[in-house]
Amino acid sequence: MTTPSIASNLITPKAVTALQACNSLRKFHDVTQHLVKEQQLGLDFAPKRNNAFALPVALLVCDMADSIRSDLDADAVRGFADAYKAGDHVDPISVIPENGKLRVGAGFARYAGLMLAISEGCTIKQTWVMEMDGNPLAALIRQLNSNRQVPMKPLELANAYRMMMDEHGCSIPQIATLLHVKADHVRTMLDLDRVAPEVKEMVLAGQVSAKRAVAEDRMCRREGSNTVVHMQGQLAKAKANGFNKITDKSVGAPTALFSRKDLDASVPALLKLADALEEHLPFMEAIPDEVTLQLTLTGNLQALISALANLRNAHRTANGEGLPAAASN
Repeated sequence: MTTPSIASNLITPKAVTALQACNSLRKFHDVTQHLVKEQQLGLDFAPKRNNAFALPVALLVCDMADSIRSDLDADAVRGFADAYKAGDHVDPISVIPENGKLRVGAGFARYAGLMLAISEGCTIKQTWVMEMDGNPLAALIRQLNSNRQVPMKPLELANAYRMMMDEHGCSIPQIATLLHVKADHVRTMLDLDRVAPEVKEMVLAGQVSAKRAVAEDRMCRREGSNTVVHMQGQLAKAKANGFNKITDKSVGAPTALFSRKDLDASVPALLKLADALEEHLPFMEAIPDEVTLQLTLTGNLQALISALANLRNAHRTANGEGLPAAASN
């Protein structure tokens, strides 16, 4: 007797009911395998396993609001889409089996890349998934540890760490242990979560690092000054010095060049000045206390100015003197 062929994408009411009772990937695997044999599911639903489960894309559901990222990295999504199209390896998407569906719990960029590839005409009926714990804290940790190729933004980390403390009762050492990071890092991100919105915007815009913003905020709190006003002043000073980000270099004095390397680089300009002086000094049997000369200097005068500055700074340093302060803006 010949077994009649059925549609590869068949899913009968009996199959829908059976799948709704599945609460683990193992159960999905066993039930779908049985349903395929009973011809209640088409071969598109035939399960595969290789340290994960190849299950139907049709069973995936995803709510991007579950992602702790404020937005997905477009380049990462594009890369995943291209990988899916090429049939290259992509790490399994972490899912939570519930109500006959596979809810995405981590790997949101991979899911978005999969959907992008399908929307662009690529036929993908199954994808590799791995089951994850549906516990909210476990899901949050999985997201934080998942695919660190695209680092999370500081404010996203700050929000996630705050959730772990406020909603799940985690301490700073516990967060550090669970995420394999340093406690100081966790503490810095938590402090970032409490800085003024204007300062957070500066961090988001790349105008100051998270670590610097937190340090400046701590200083202002100790001194009783306004962090926002202080940071805006720092940014204005950085821009006046030709920079778009607050750093020690951008808001401080111009770096004094007085290392041996810099002095060696200054020697040619200083020798040129010495040659000019020697050429114009009159020959005298008795050297007077002073003499008036008129010199014409040609060439790279900026190099000569820098060389003289390096020489002066080296002399000051050698004698334990401070370097000249930067001019106030």
